[in-house]
Amino acid sequence: MKDEFSFQDAITELLRDESLSISAIQRRLGERGFKEHRLVITGYLRALRDLGVLKEVEVPPSKIYSLALKEEKPEKGFYDLIKHEIEDLDADENLRMATAVLVVNTLFRRPCFRAELKRMGIKEVETRWVRRVDGRPYVSTIDPDKLVVPDGDPAYECDCELPPPPIEMVLKVLSGVLKEVLDLSGLYEKYPQMTLGSNL
Repeated sequence: MKDEFSFQDAITELLRDESLSISAIQRRLGERGFKEHRLVITGYLRALRDLGVLKEVEVPPSKIYSLALKEEKPEKGFYDLIKHEIEDLDADENLRMATAVLVVNTLFRRPCFRAELKRMGIKEVETRWVRRVDGRPYVSTIDPDKLVVPDGDPAYECDCELPPPPIEMVLKVLSGVLKEVLDLSGLYEKYPQMTLGSNL
């Protein structure tokens, strides 16, 4: 028998788009070079059923197997997505804070609160690219089910005279988030050629 990993891959690939009986699975596996006795295949299918990989339905006189529905991944929130992308940046704490603040300023057209920085895993630091502002007028516009802003929470805006590094990093972060939440496969090369000179 080929290694178990490739054997399981062959079975799940067969059942990706249709449900099949044990006989049909055995026949199609044979066409792919897996010459196994029916009892071996039956035992393997039952093990995969017990693991929750396959679903078994009795349709006399046969048992029909199909892929079990995968549990949906828990939905990631906005701040989790941004945190993940910012963690991947090759940047110091000053640039990370400026990038996080600029993302919020750009997307929501308001200051970024300390509560948001915490949720993005950003350490508050003094940086020449960020200034503290009065965020109180904006608190009432934020849904408390999405973000709780404590009384007196500091708020930040990026300086309008930002140099290129934070702007480039914002583009990189937002690009990563878009690729995470939207199916962009087929629209870009996953591993771009190094000669293109793009960091996105």
